[in-house]
Amino acid sequence: MEPDRWVHRDPADSAWFDSSAKDATSLRVVVDHHAPSGMGSATFEVSLMDARRSIVIRCEGSAGDGIISLGKVLARAAARAGYHVVTLASFLAEVRGGQSSLQLKIGVGNVLSPGDDPEVLVALNEQGVREVASHVTAAGLVLGPPMNGSTPAMAEGVRVLPIDYDALSTEATGGTRSKNIVAVGVLAALIGLDEEVVRKVVAELFGKRAADAEAANVRACDAGAKAAAASEIGDAFRLPKSDGVGKLLLSGNQAVALGAVAGGVRFYAGYPITPATEIMEEIADLLPRVGGRMLQVEDEIASLGMCIGASYGGVPSMTATSGPGLSLMVELIGLAGISETPLVIVDVQRAGPSTGMPTKDGQADLDLAVYGTHGEVPRVVLAAQTVADCFSQTVAAANLAHEYQVPALLLTSMSLSHSLQTVEVPDLAALKVYQETFYAGPADGEFVRFQPTEDGRPSRRSKPGTPGGIYRTGGLEHNDRGHPSFDPDQRREMVRRRKLRSQALVVASDAAIEPHSLVLGSHRVGVTSWGRAAAIAREVVTELRQEGQDIGYLFPHVVWPLPKATIRRFLASGLRTLVVCEANENQQFANLLRANFATELGRAGIEVVTVNKDDGNPFGPGEIREALRPWLSDGTATTLGEVGPKHPLDSAALPS
Repeated sequence: MEPDRWVHRDPADSAWFDSSAKDATSLRVVVDHHAPSGMGSATFEVSLMDARRSIVIRCEGSAGDGIISLGKVLARAAARAGYHVVTLASFLAEVRGGQSSLQLKIGVGNVLSPGDDPEVLVALNEQGVREVASHVTAAGLVLGPPMNGSTPAMAEGVRVLPIDYDALSTEATGGTRSKNIVAVGVLAALIGLDEEVVRKVVAELFGKRAADAEAANVRACDAGAKAAAASEIGDAFRLPKSDGVGKLLLSGNQAVALGAVAGGVRFYAGYPITPATEIMEEIADLLPRVGGRMLQVEDEIASLGMCIGASYGGVPSMTATSGPGLSLMVELIGLAGISETPLVIVDVQRAGPSTGMPTKDGQADLDLAVYGTHGEVPRVVLAAQTVADCFSQTVAAANLAHEYQVPALLLTSMSLSHSLQTVEVPDLAALKVYQETFYAGPADGEFVRFQPTEDGRPSRRSKPGTPGGIYRTGGLEHNDRGHPSFDPDQRREMVRRRKLRSQALVVASDAAIEPHSLVLGSHRVGVTSWGRAAAIAREVVTELRQEGQDIGYLFPHVVWPLPKATIRRFLASGLRTLVVCEANENQQFANLLRANFATELGRAGIEVVTVNKDDGNPFGPGEIREALRPWLSDGTATTLGEVGPKHPLDSAALPS
């Protein structure tokens, strides 16, 4: 019996389920395992009654209607009920006026993106229906207010359920302010979230307001649930049962703040700037609990200066900003570099340049993070791909900063910082936090602050006031004891010292490659990306591999210094086409690869293809999938033929 669907599976892929049949009650799926040991294949009978693994919902309305709160309530309730969630908020810089939206994907398996076009649209105003209803997928659902005019054209089979949010809110609470909570009740009932869980979340979020706000919003939620029950929608959009285990739901900014505290940061100085301000707000609450301090200062220059001072005093320090603030910090990044002062800088990227689009997404600060200083100083640049990464990579940034005594920059982005995503609760007992060893006094021998080393690793620091540990430091070039020096030989020695530090960081970046970030093999096409775009690309490539496409991938978290050994292995595995996905126009990561691996790319005849986007919105999975189409096995635009020859990994012809 022939299967209805062949699905490729690789040990690196975490999920295999895929369904394309729409007119059967079950689907016979053959999973073909391409493992080195030859695991063979297995056949599964899948009930299509449980085929819905996730649902994509878009919430639309006027700014001030509570659209973001609507999505947050729904996301938190779903996470409490055991579902995986990813959200994406979109709003203007104005407090009121214009449209706001929040899209969320809820599923029983791990999800990396908020999806593409929605299956369900909940619009609190007519404008939301007119602008988005045409994007609802076939057989989807539109929940909107009664329309005074004609409804827009929609895909085949889309159902429309009019909901008079204002009337239901007024009946339940005496006013229209809770119409977004009415929508929560409707949605939660239609997708099958537990009513008690939803009520508890609503009560928690509104219980701190006026005395009657909690009860009023619970009544509004119940009114929405009753409206859903009275409809004829039934179970068409109901999710399958979850595992019932509540999930931790965090935003990217919350995860950064938690990662900073877990990673040992005990001093934070910052200046409010969209979209990084919430990091400061979160850390202001967290740091005092562990004996730390937070200061809101007059500008970004002062914030980094204070962090350098605190770190010089032996206190692990961090600041967070966005592109405009990072630009102001450039001179002091050089000071931290030449004085070998460890610190962490988080750049929550937004669309620019200049003030740009403060509430829109961007991924164009990579060049600034990598090259942003006069002269040359070592630094490490990391990029978070998911909300969970915002926690783990903040810890990693603190570890690398202190182990190598360099500034460590962590790049996130607007969409990631304000996204809510379910994450695994980290095992803090197993968390690796680097503990810097300081000079303790004369018993440790003579103290030489900038003691020459041959492996590039730094010499010990001394905290101010330590007997025998006095040294001078500043922004001037210096000798091994920190005294200013303009001697050419001494200058060459310090340049060499910083070069060795950079080379040591290259080794560290290779060591930081996580197993799930790399798939090697004899692949004609390889995909690489960084930051938020990498998470979306990972989701797409995983699905394509499950469909039988033979694609390799590399999604590093440390993007500078580049993990050279890993990238060389990737390029030498037989690639003919390397596709680089990033949300900027000037191909910043692709150009880093071209500049640093020109020999390898030329020797192997690898064509570098870029997939770029810079319109203020993050990539959607469909955009990346469509961009990859010409380079897949059934594409028509592939120009470089079959898998290329493998190349020796230890070739003497390759530069070190």
